[in-house]
Amino acid sequence: MRIIVIMLALLACFKVWSQDRTYRSVMGEALANAYSERALEACRKASAPRTQNARITAAAWGRETGIETTLGNADVDVAIWDTQNPLWSRRFRDPYLVLTSATAGTRCAYDVTGNTATLSN
Repeated sequence: MRIIVIMLALLACFKVWSQDRTYRSVMGEALANAYSERALEACRKASAPRTQNARITAAAWGRETGIETTLGNADVDVAIWDTQNPLWSRRFRDPYLVLTSATAGTRCAYDVTGNTATLSN
């Protein structure tokens, strides 16, 4: 009887894990498809002051750019217990598209809710 209860608990945990994994995967793809053009444009604008050549900027943030969806921006320095900090939601809650340029070696975090982009190396 104990083995059956353990097996049922393991199956329930696997079901919850697989549903969560599937949901995050589908929502990540939907966010990437919906906001990829805006993110590319914002990253181009953010990197324009760094490079004076428009062709280099356009090549750095082209179609071959890797896009990943995340919750929160790891570059924002806020502790998880500091919930009264005004930047807490930017660090742990807001959705971000993280674009990685293969040619420039630069990472751009696009804030979906704030429509802003920040560059980091």
